[in-house]
Amino acid sequence: MSRRPVVALALITAAAVSVVPAQAAAKRPKPIKGSYALTLLPDPTPNATNTIGKSGCGVIPQSQNKHPFTVPAAGTLHVILDSPNPTGNATVSTDWDLYVLDADGAILDSSTGGTSHEETSDKLKKKQAVTFWACNLAGEPNGTVSYTFTFA
Repeated sequence: MSRRPVVALALITAAAVSVVPAQAAAKRPKPIKGSYALTLLPDPTPNATNTIGKSGCGVIPQSQNKHPFTVPAAGTLHVILDSPNPTGNATVSTDWDLYVLDADGAILDSSTGGTSHEETSDKLKKKQAVTFWACNLAGEPNGTVSYTFTFA
């Protein structure tokens, strides 16, 4: 075998190997990030209804917000709800809750601790509609929801 075809084959192989990782990396889109501000009145009724096993926000519509989002493909959806605690005292409760609902309104995930910082993280298998449901139970009226979707 002459040397010229061997060198040509080596160059073609090296070029192909260097292009494949670059193309593979380019196929994964950048994460989708977003956020929005909320102003909601407090509604402490869920604190009573949760003790009897009922999940969800309270009865006052002005205390809750539903925000639609379309998950574009398989990946991980991370949602954060934050509202300030103006007292600066961690023992003083300023309570908000966060739910992620599916297209039928069923709860996919929730974060319902007794604070104004709530967080969910979910691995989703396909494109689908979801809703972020934020509730102000006993917090300051202002909050922010931030989300990041990372493709699988």
